Order: sequence, then C-alpha cells, then structure tokens
Amino acid sequence: MLEIRINNEPLDIPAGFSVEIEDTNPIFNERGSQSIPATVPASAKNERLLGFPSRIDTGRDPNQPEVIAVVSDGAYIRRGIANVTSAGRAEGITFNVGLDNSTAYSRWSEKKLSELSTLPVIEGEDVGFNNGVSGLLDYLTYLYQRASPGRDPLAVFPVAVGNESIQQDDTEKIYWEVLNAPASGIINPPTKVKRIIDGEITEVTVPAGYCSTPFLRVWKVLELIFADLGVTIEHNDFRHDNELNRLVVLNNAADAICTGVLKYHDLMPDCTVSEFMNALWVRFGLVYNINFDTKKASLRLLRDIISYPAAREMVTLTTGPELINYEARQYIKLSAKTSLEGAAPATERFEDFIKGLDIRAVHLGNHVSQWTYVPSGSGGAWDGDVRDDHYWVWEPDDPDYPDPEPPEPDYPEPDDDRDDGRDDYALYSSRAATAPAMQPTDDNPNTFLAREFITGTWYKLDNTNRTVKAASSSFFNWDPATPGLDPLDLSSDDECVPIMRVDTVGLGTGNSFNDKCPAYLTGARHYHSYIKGSEDAEDTGDTTPLAFVIAYTTGGQTIGRINAESDTGKPLTMDDGSTPTLSLLFQFQDGLFVKFWAGYDEILRHGNRSVEVPTRIDKLTFFRLDTLSPVMFRGVRCMIDTLSYSLPASADMSVDLKLRTISTHGEYNIKDEQNVPEFSAATRHLEWFLKSETYSEDLLHVTANKQAAADKYKADTGYTPHGTEGDWWTVNVNSSVPVSIIRKGLTWQTDGSKPIPVSHGDRNYRKYKALLTYDIFEVHDLSYQDGPDDWELDEVALGYVSIEVEYSVELVARWVND
Repeated sequence: MLEIRINNEPLDIPAGFSVEIEDTNPIFNERGSQSIPATVPASAKNERLLGFPSRIDTGRDPNQPEVIAVVSDGAYIRRGIANVTSAGRAEGITFNVGLDNSTAYSRWSEKKLSELSTLPVIEGEDVGFNNGVSGLLDYLTYLYQRASPGRDPLAVFPVAVGNESIQQDDTEKIYWEVLNAPASGIINPPTKVKRIIDGEITEVTVPAGYCSTPFLRVWKVLELIFADLGVTIEHNDFRHDNELNRLVVLNNAADAICTGVLKYHDLMPDCTVSEFMNALWVRFGLVYNINFDTKKASLRLLRDIISYPAAREMVTLTTGPELINYEARQYIKLSAKTSLEGAAPATERFEDFIKGLDIRAVHLGNHVSQWTYVPSGSGGAWDGDVRDDHYWVWEPDDPDYPDPEPPEPDYPEPDDDRDDGRDDYALYSSRAATAPAMQPTDDNPNTFLAREFITGTWYKLDNTNRTVKAASSSFFNWDPATPGLDPLDLSSDDECVPIMRVDTVGLGTGNSFNDKCPAYLTGARHYHSYIKGSEDAEDTGDTTPLAFVIAYTTGGQTIGRINAESDTGKPLTMDDGSTPTLSLLFQFQDGLFVKFWAGYDEILRHGNRSVEVPTRIDKLTFFRLDTLSPVMFRGVRCMIDTLSYSLPASADMSVDLKLRTISTHGEYNIKDEQNVPEFSAATRHLEWFLKSETYSEDLLHVTANKQAAADKYKADTGYTPHGTEGDWWTVNVNSSVPVSIIRKGLTWQTDGSKPIPVSHGDRNYRKYKALLTYDIFEVHDLSYQDGPDDWELDEVALGYVSIEVEYSVELVARWVND
C-alpha cells in the first residue's frame, strides 16, 4: 500500500491515488530523482502536515524549513523533501518529492561551505600539540615540513595574497603580502610588518600567528559536506588517489590562528556547496549518488565509470521493442574563471595563441621575459633557452640506416657566470626525440614559442626584432572547436591561480621570501583582527573566491603549484618517493582533459545514442540497479539514464527504462579530432644524441682501406700478377672501386653498453664497425721502368670483396621531452 508520511504521519490520499517517480543518473541530469507533481485533498490533516499552504495568511513558506517526506510501497521506501507547488481548498494540494541527490541539490544551492554544521574548531591538543598560538604554529610547521596527503586534512605552504606597489626613487617597488612565509624552515611570523597605508610605508604591530593559515584538502571538504547531510562517503578518490589527495582549497585568512584556536569556518571559500561540487565535476568529472536510507554516498569519477565492467545484461528485463535515438554529436568544452591578477590568458583558446607556430620544439627555461637574443654567424640563440637544437639541419634518411642526428650548431653556450638578475641554473637542451626542430611558418617567419618553467607562462619570441613579442598565462579553455559539432560547455566556478616569483627580501612585509608561489591576489582577510590597509587598495580581502592548487611536500617543505614541475623543468620528487604528474591546466598531454575527460569526449563524438525500452523489474532487482555502473544492452555498453515508474506497484514494477550508450561506433581518428597539443610539463629525461661521427662514404676512398680490400681479394683468391713490362696485369690499390658502405653489428643507438647520461652536455666516445664493399678490377699497367705511369682498369671486374673497418662516434647528452 502506498504511503507518503510527513513527520511520521501519513497524508490523507484518495483511493486509486498514484504517484509517478523518475530516478535519474547524475551524469546526465542536474535535478536528481523526484516524483512528478501529484495532488492530495486539502484535508485538515494534510493542511497541518504541509504547513497550511492553501491559506495566504499563514505567514510562512510551506517549503521552509524543509519538509521531510517518506514514500513507501511495501519494500519500496524512499526519503526525500516535499515541495508544494500550488494549493487550493477545492483543487487540493499539489506537491512533488525530491529524492536522494535531489534533496542534496536543494540544500546545496543556497548553503555556503562556511555554513556547514560539521565545521570543527581545533585546538593544539586536538592535533597533538600545545594549546594556544604557539602550539598551532608548531602544528603548521609540522604540516609544512612533513604532512601526509592522505592522512592530514590540512596543508601549509607560502601563498601571496597582496602586491601593493609604491614609487621610490623613480622605481616601482612591490610590497608583497605572503601567508606562511617560512623562517629557517618553520612557520614563525614576526609581530611587526610593513604595509603601504595611504601611500606611505608604515610599520604595523600584528598579533602573534598573523599571516599564518592552513589550507583544507579537497577530500576533507567533501567529508564535511556529506557529513552535513548525515551520510558518509563509501570511497573517496580525493583521499585515496595519490594525485588527488594533494589538491587543496586556498583561503586568504591572515588571522586564522591568532585567537589560539583554528576554525574551519575561516578556511572556507565564499561559495555554495553546489558551486564547489560543480567545480569538481568540471575539472575532474566527479559524480555521486546519495542514499539517505543507508546513509551512504557513492563518489566516482566519470573517467573510471565508463571503463568499469558491465554489471548485467538489461535485455532480459524488457517487455517490448526498443526505440533508438541518435543524439547530436558533441565535444567537451572546459573553462574556469580567470579574474585573479595574472590569470587571464591572451586568448581563450591555446590554438589561437600559437596559430601558425609549431609546439613540438618549444623553447624552455626560466625568466623568459628577460631573455636576450645573441646573434651568432647566420643564426643566433636566446641566452636563457635550455634548448640548443633549433638550428640543426635535417636530412632525408639513408635507405639502409636512419640518418644520424644533426650536428650541434656552432654558437656559444650560455654563460653560466652571468650576473643579470636571473636564476643561474644549468639548463640546456630538451628536444622531442622524434620531432623535427621547430620551423616558423610563412605567416610567422621569425616568431618562435617559448614556455617558462613552473609558471607555465607562454611567450612568442621575435627573432627579427630580438624581443619578446607576446605573453600569456596557461589558463586557456579547452575548446578544440570541432567543425560541425556543438560543445557540451562545462564551466567551473573556481578561479585559476597563477604562480609568480615573489620577493620580499629587505621589505619588512613579513619573513623574507624569494621564490615562486601561488599568487592568490585577493588581499588578506581578517576574521578576528583589524589591520588597516590603503583606502584605495583594489584587493581588500573581503572575499575568498574558490580556488585550487596542488600541495607538494618535497625536500622537507611544502609548495603550492599547478603542476609537478621543478625549477629545472624536471619532475618534482616527493619526500615519499613518488613523482606526481597531475596538472590543473585543461590543456596538454598532462592536463585535465586528457586525464579525466578524453574518454567521455570520444563517446559524445561517436556514441551519443539513447535507448528507450519498456521493462518489468522486480523490486529486489530494482534496488540493486546502480546508475553509476555500466550495463549491457544487446552487447552494447550503456549507462542507465532514467527509470520512470508509478507507485503503488506490484512485486514486479513496470519501468520505462532509458539508456545511453558508452560504446562508440564508426571509423574515426580520435587523436586527430581531439588534437591535444603534444606537450607536457616536467616530462624530460637525458638521452644520448650524435654530435659527430667518422662514418660516411669518405671511408670508401681512404687509401689504406682500398689497399686492404685489394690485399684481401688476393689472399682470398690466390691471385698472382702476370704479363711483361708494358703489358703487366696486377691487383693493387687502384683495383678497388667503391660500391657501398653499411654499418655492421652494434650501432650507438642499439649499443646497450652505453652509460646512462648524468648531466646535460656529457660526452661519450665510442667505436663501431662498418662494412665497405668494393668491386675488384685488374689493373693493366702499360708503363715502363723509365717512363711515366700509364695504366687502365679492365672493363670487367674480377669480383668483389668486403672489409670491416672501425669508425668513431662522439655522443652528447641532451634533454628530451617524454
């Protein structure tokens, strides 16, 4: 028997009353499972239970606070939120019930993260340290030095929140404000700092612990969100995945620990729960199903869902023929906010920024904006460029053996002893082993691409004018703009955070800091103190926008980054020995599209079909169906989209089933269609390249080699000269006519005994064998003892002979992009 209970009392429902319910898959639907609006009589009991909705003078909203409804029909029991849509004494009360995810959506759309009921207040003794500010500073130091991403819910690293500037002696000075600037490896901020107040540099006394704050890991925020709903997470990838558990949410709280306690409220961004969850959907494809009856939430990533094995074959449940709908083909478009200073790219699409330029051999290094063009002969180089292969000339391959790598150009190496204000790193080379050197196009004959390590800033270098032509952040949208296809436009609610070089040495704005860190330039926010700043400051700290970075603990300290790239352009190695590869950029081979969205994009392009079919499903089987697990339908992998049915129902429910295919069809080249730029950050390794070798056709013309060939022929055949003076026949050095040269046995490419290169520029000298083949002709010597040389070769060769000779190679170690 169908019942709808409000506050544990059943509503009065008429005989024959039924309610239609549609359960939905959160991948394809945003509103969640809910009932179709149904109408019950405006009886006194119903009026009371539903908040007297038919009375306009009731003085309250019947839907606020939430009205919890339980829908039951035998073994079918579901809990949700009743939502009254209309009411009249004659017409009755019309309402629907939002179930499971729909309940969460309703609550989350208005609730801010800082309003969660589960936010704790932490004292030092709660985390194993002394109470008070000093104990919390010790805790933050521990988190800075050796936090465990899957265990510790917080991370600590330097973040710049302000960068006010002032003119001093015709020079603009930036007074950076940095949270968590360490002093001798610990978090111990000063109690006096300098700030620009109304155009003047002013020393300000601040409370103990000022400018120190931890950042919440995303996995912890998720736990707090679902705990607020009264459910627990069955499996949290953001905690257990060794890439995702490093992801943190930034805040700009300058006085988070100044009261001696740490309130999670102060660490939360100014966004709703819905906006936070949407950001995780857009960036990582996070979806979830909530079951309020079991009090469990299942969190999964779309990239994993579409690769799961199918749970069951659904065709056995059908009661009629299916209808197949061929949906419009689409592609994924990804974007996020870029309103923070330094975040906005020069163009929305990376393809538009590099238009006409080849990315395969991009220039790489630090401080690209300060590079100087150094002419050399007919070419030249940029002095900060770690690559030294851009001017090599590539020749066609030999038919018998791949050509050696082109020789190193003859221009000066960068000066390691320069003193130009740039970082002095031993950074040279980096070339994709299979990619030709970058060539400018006709549209851009003297313009080349460059990229800066860690910041990821892209530049265009103008060789003609010897200037940096243009620059852009890396926060491009992912939008391949495939012709003929409409985008599935996914826009995140979080802000992209640039990484900048920050230098506070000698300024007195806090502990001295000179390094790269996230530039979350929102201004410092004050919850428990008042630190006056400039009246006209653009960033007042009044807001804390949602923003993510990745916390990496390496070398006994934690840093905030958008990818795991070091100052040398090589991968970062964590203190636990791992080498993360995740990037927060949408673009490139290590970006979010490739790692989380490429598979679903392929489905939208070549498998976007839906199937509608009537079924009959017993209630036990019905409750075992999981919309986040694939199923099979006539051998094709699918996902359940919707399940539509009416209550009350018998033991076997009549259900209209809608499926979406996740198998693709047709012939296509997905790599060409998606056209992901062939680039990844921090994916370099050393390889040997050929600098020079003596292997060439010149070896065939070396006199000693020709003589050796003639001697070998005579030894092999027993040939003896014959004739008389003036008519003498012999085999000598002139008999050897070159035919071919090939490499024999090991080559430098196949030689497994080569040592592993240790550093760029290492040299290795080796010897290998070549096989020289000659045709051997008799020499007809027509000369006499006292006369000039006079000889000719016979018209027909006696035969041929091959000899082995050594040739030398010189190898040089260079960086190569993986």
